[in-house]
Amino acid sequence: MGKLVVRILRWFAPCVAAWYFLAPAADGFVASGARVLANLVVRDVVREVEVASGIVTFVTAMAAKGQAGVLTVDANPRLFTYGFALFAAIVLGAKWRSAWWSLPLGALAVALVAMWGVAFDVLGHLVRSAPEALYARGVTQGVVNFIALGYQLGSLVLPAVVPTVLAVGIAWKEIVPRPEGSAGGP
Repeated sequence: MGKLVVRILRWFAPCVAAWYFLAPAADGFVASGARVLANLVVRDVVREVEVASGIVTFVTAMAAKGQAGVLTVDANPRLFTYGFALFAAIVLGAKWRSAWWSLPLGALAVALVAMWGVAFDVLGHLVRSAPEALYARGVTQGVVNFIALGYQLGSLVLPAVVPTVLAVGIAWKEIVPRPEGSAGGP
């Protein structure tokens, strides 16, 4: 098990570097998915999405009480996609034969988690900054509570847990020690 940890740690820095340089390519994809999800939770709340320099700006269909114009909310999708580096380091460190086909699977899972995180980050910001505008759109207290739960899951739990569980599931045979004298393995 100690050798496995060392291999994972060796892969971690290169995986973080790869994620850092490849993350801008995923920002638009994550932003589009987050827009769809936010509009499913609060009907037609996001009008458009602008992506620039790692920041996604969501232009909403709401105005703050007593103010002209519309509310915009900025989000950083990279706060939610760091799990890909963790996923890749575990899978590659486990030297599992499925590493190369599983990396796109992990990227998709991390992107879906990031979409959730960004969508609920935006909705959570709207709950905190313009609750009256949300209630005027017919949002109930139950939806506000769901947004709070979604925000907590998307910010604290899912970005780290989903990639880790997925990577461990894929590399399980390498991670779990085999009994003495057993044949096979990677």
